Amino acid sequence: MPLRLLKVLAFSIFLLSTLSITAQGQNILYTEIEKSSHDEWTVSYQSSKPIQAVMFANSPDSSRLQRWRLLSTEFSFNYINGKEVISRKDGTAFTFIKLKLTPNYVHLPKNYAPFSPFSNDGMLVHSGRFFACANICSGLENTWAMAVKAPRQDNIVVGGKVYLSETSWWDKNEGQKFYIGKQRFEVNIDYNAIVDPLLLGHIGKQLQEALPSMMAVLDKSYGALQHKPMLFASVSTTNDGSFGRQGGTLPNQIFMHWYGDVKHQKRDEFETLWFFAHEAAHMYQNLPGKAITPLDNWLHEGHAEMMAKKIIISLLPQYSDLVAGKVSKAEANCEVATQNSSLSEQVKAGNYQSLYDCGLYIFNMIDFNYQGDNGAEALWMEFIKQASNGHKIDSHELISLAQRNYHLAHTQADDFRKIVGIN
Repeated sequence: MPLRLLKVLAFSIFLLSTLSITAQGQNILYTEIEKSSHDEWTVSYQSSKPIQAVMFANSPDSSRLQRWRLLSTEFSFNYINGKEVISRKDGTAFTFIKLKLTPNYVHLPKNYAPFSPFSNDGMLVHSGRFFACANICSGLENTWAMAVKAPRQDNIVVGGKVYLSETSWWDKNEGQKFYIGKQRFEVNIDYNAIVDPLLLGHIGKQLQEALPSMMAVLDKSYGALQHKPMLFASVSTTNDGSFGRQGGTLPNQIFMHWYGDVKHQKRDEFETLWFFAHEAAHMYQNLPGKAITPLDNWLHEGHAEMMAKKIIISLLPQYSDLVAGKVSKAEANCEVATQNSSLSEQVKAGNYQSLYDCGLYIFNMIDFNYQGDNGAEALWMEFIKQASNGHKIDSHELISLAQRNYHLAHTQADDFRKIVGIN
């Protein structure tokens, strides 16, 4: 066996055997992200005591190894048991490590990209991509010490506030988005916003016109948001001709990024509006800060798809036929995907679209069978209330609740369990 492979194997055994109180969060790394005056981006990790390794909390793939470059040749970056880990080559302890970053958009499977560039050199950054632990991550960590530095001519927007030069904060859960660039946020009645100037001519204008009305529909079902959300909308070019978009929400934040030629994004107004409605719905889901398994992501994605359907029908009835077609297609796609499989197996195989298709199909059927108005909305609110009282956020809980209180037949509930892949 090659010497390097032996070292990696030995280090893997060491990591698995050193799950200690320190690793579980008492020795919290100080994480500092910095943008230099030359537009170079770095991240550093500092420990208050000597450590053997830095392990990243979430590794959907091994792309950090290609995109983040160690600034010291004394360290190595390895992918071990599904985790990205930095350690010294000679195995000795250390207290500080620094890496140079690649600040462009990269698509990560069911994770938010670390960087969403703006066309005017601004940047939206996802703090959660930088969460890392001293030695080993146990999965229980939920306190992260974050700091940001930037040239004084840039604004740093964190938590809805503007800072100059630097700021720091304690982070938690999935993290948050923060902005570094020349723009200041625009204050609106329903939300604050930083919208890429390149989007303002079409998509951005469409978004700013549609979002307040969509929020008004959701307000009626779920109540007004406790805090005014921050909207980020950005666009960046690609070198390979690819194009697409990614949206998401975090507490008090909604963000959308388009990559590639913007003209491709203007071709289907219905799909663009559905995208807006889906992301708006996520803001109202009020999920507690509990871990959700990859399988159970169909819950919030399916609910957001269901609410997008209702929002479009309510505000834009001229699209009713397209909505019906989208729902029928989701049902057909779900049936094909799970005919000889399950949603659980599809997710493991990387078919994340099945979360949306099967999620919409299940919520749509529950809503259809409910003997009253707003079945999906009432079910979701009761589901979240249960979760806040200690219940799990999982497939079994929601399907069982729908069976008990929302007229879901026993046979159909079993069919849904089979689709999801639970007993």
